[in-house]
Amino acid sequence: MEMGGKNLKCLATIAFICAFVWSFSLQNCQAREGKHWAHRKTGGYCHGRIHRDRGGSGSSRLTGSGHVGSEDVVGASLASKGDASKGGSGNFNVLDFGAKGDGRADDTKAFQAAWESACSVEKSTVEVPSGSEFLVGPISFSGPNCKPNIVFQLDGKIIAPTSPSAWGSGLLQWIEFTKLKGITVKGTGTIDGQGSVWWNDSPTYDPTDENLDKESSGGKLPSTKPTALRFYGSDGVTVSGITIQNSQQAHLKFDSCTSVQGGSGLVQGILFSNIQVSDVKTPIMIDQYYCDGGSCHNGSSAVAISGVNYVNIRGTYTSTPVHLACSDSLPCTGVTLDTIQLEGSGRSNEPFCWKAYGELKTSTVPAIDCLQSGNPGKAQAHDSC
Repeated sequence: MEMGGKNLKCLATIAFICAFVWSFSLQNCQAREGKHWAHRKTGGYCHGRIHRDRGGSGSSRLTGSGHVGSEDVVGASLASKGDASKGGSGNFNVLDFGAKGDGRADDTKAFQAAWESACSVEKSTVEVPSGSEFLVGPISFSGPNCKPNIVFQLDGKIIAPTSPSAWGSGLLQWIEFTKLKGITVKGTGTIDGQGSVWWNDSPTYDPTDENLDKESSGGKLPSTKPTALRFYGSDGVTVSGITIQNSQQAHLKFDSCTSVQGGSGLVQGILFSNIQVSDVKTPIMIDQYYCDGGSCHNGSSAVAISGVNYVNIRGTYTSTPVHLACSDSLPCTGVTLDTIQLEGSGRSNEPFCWKAYGELKTSTVPAIDCLQSGNPGKAQAHDSC
């Protein structure tokens, strides 16, 4: 009887514990049959049912499916949504990082934040969506600690600030990608430097421009005009599809980059149209021997140039109207000149061509008779004028 009494006491104790746990589970977990919830990250479980196994010792076994309360589900859902908005899938949309895209609010910090998140993910994509206009100040999308093969998908429009306060004493570039391995900038979007405010010799404050800061730099922009888009110290660079317009100075530069425009490099399908120039030194120029320093080596064979079209270029020049200096090993092909009317101011040089092949669509002022017809394989031995 003593043994039987002890067994009954044990069974009663176990039954009490099971009932207590079951009641606690119902109150705190609100578990229901057929309803599935997420697991707690801590690995703890709440149990909605108690199953008894009829064993020799009369013991009970608790089983369950790891259910948690609805408040945990809501938290997990919000956390998941937050991760996705910050590019959890490898896509980082600048709108999710606070960009307004209204063309007035400064979206520079949002672009920087999106880039910093994408930088830590290999083969990530920074998305600049279509249908929005983003005002972005001077910015550097830089490595070298970024993961490789990042894509900058530009389908919207990026515009530069015209406020003197945004540029300080002057910068060499507006948008820069630097020290990256595998960087692609592509899409159907536009980079607009709003350069007209820079093009006068002495830009002054325009009270009708909402972006100008009345109190900074006396309303004047710095004399140093930036390049719109620059790549520096990067390997594996691709640029395709985008439009660059109204640059403050140069549109696009590659400095100290390797494996750049596929293979050894190619420039093709370029259109310069409806341009009015005033006392420009050389209005029309292709120069594969260009050197802005004193110790450049001849690397003219690195880039092949074809399909460059000049249409409706008018105005005045001070030195040479046309300068087409192409490579001996990779001559320029498909250069066309259409409706060119350039008047020299004072003494000026004649048009110059070297290894340049193409077509005059109309008569030009001045006469440009140095452009060779046909292609390099069939051209006449007339290389300069």
